[in-house]
Amino acid sequence: MTGPVDSTTLGARALAVGYERRPVIDGLDVDVPPGLITSIVGPNACGKSTLLKALVRLLTPRAGAVLLDGADINRLPTLEVARRIGFLPQGLTSPAGILVADLVARGRYPHQGPLHRTTADDDRAVAEAMVMTGIDPLADRPVDELSGGQRQRVWIAMALAQNTSILLLDEPTTYLDVTHQIEVLDLLVDLHLTGRTVVMVMHDLNLAARYSHHLLAMADGAIVATGPPASVVSDRLLSSVFGIEGHIVVDTATGAPQITPLGRHHLHGPTVTPDSPDDRPEANPLVTQGENR
Repeated sequence: MTGPVDSTTLGARALAVGYERRPVIDGLDVDVPPGLITSIVGPNACGKSTLLKALVRLLTPRAGAVLLDGADINRLPTLEVARRIGFLPQGLTSPAGILVADLVARGRYPHQGPLHRTTADDDRAVAEAMVMTGIDPLADRPVDELSGGQRQRVWIAMALAQNTSILLLDEPTTYLDVTHQIEVLDLLVDLHLTGRTVVMVMHDLNLAARYSHHLLAMADGAIVATGPPASVVSDRLLSSVFGIEGHIVVDTATGAPQITPLGRHHLHGPTVTPDSPDDRPEANPLVTQGENR
């Protein structure tokens, strides 16, 4: 069931940010569309994760500002920001032996006092988050015994229990097989349908186009294209940003643009034809004699 769209705004103006003496982003303006799923795409080391960390206040700008509902996020109280923006970084590691329900409950910390006493609201939020992510049967299982896809759903449930209007995720499908990638992305659509704004860094351009309403394409610390996937994914984007050529077609199932990248061996047609002698099993060194029987 679709819920009311939250109108919380998040963006940046003249943002400059980096690491120690290395600048990554300089003079960037961006607005996150409220109530939509936005994917930040681009090649490695282009500034995607850096932008996400700046938006959630993990990196302090060298210049410019990140704006949450028009206010400088770095001047807001930490707990206020944590109650409004949830963040799921890469490479999370759970404490050894912690149970699923206990890890999800940590998402309630921003809503609790200094002693972190649990209330009925906390219990309800944790239970609802586990049901929504489908992990309620795993509540008493140690997190480190779960599969990769299950663990990712636990982390998302923790962020969901935080009960924020905006959820930021840094490469939520990395290291997952295709089944669990789709499972996690379908879950993010479910969260969006409750009215939340979802922003994620994605490496897979096809999945980003299929599961997002809005794309931010980055290169060299700058946003080079922004808008609906159909207007962003183009031959020019593939060549100028990703340095590849490819075929772009419309996915008949979703209406989203989908890309077939072309390597240098495929630019002039197939390298092996059906009539090639090398196609015969007996001539293929990768097929063993036993497999030909």
